[in-house]
Amino acid sequence: MDSTEQPEEPSLNREQIQAAVSRRLDKYENLNLFEQLAKFMGLAQAFEISLKQLLNRKHGVDFENLERATLGQVTNQLKDRGLRPDFIALLERVVGYRNHIAHSLRANQIMLQSLGAGNTRLERQEL
Repeated sequence: MDSTEQPEEPSLNREQIQAAVSRRLDKYENLNLFEQLAKFMGLAQAFEISLKQLLNRKHGVDFENLERATLGQVTNQLKDRGLRPDFIALLERVVGYRNHIAHSLRANQIMLQSLGAGNTRLERQEL
């Protein structure tokens, strides 16, 4: 490759992305529910930062303008800029899972316990 050629960007198809995600879920198996929640939320934050860097690098969006943007807002900005529809669909699912965990899952458990439901346990299936 000479100095005028641009390196080819890595590209994964939908099946490759899903297979990689499935492989990475193995590390959650031996964790308790709260460890799984913490790990997921930490990875979601790291993913959000990476997407913000992508917006900055590929689309010139000022990083300071992205500082307070949520994962959902970042996903919408990438969608508006023409990111692959299949990748956007996966991002939107991650946003939904993240929002469910951050806003609903734990709050539901606390509410049930406060209503006297005893030692209510969250279902791993929800996570």
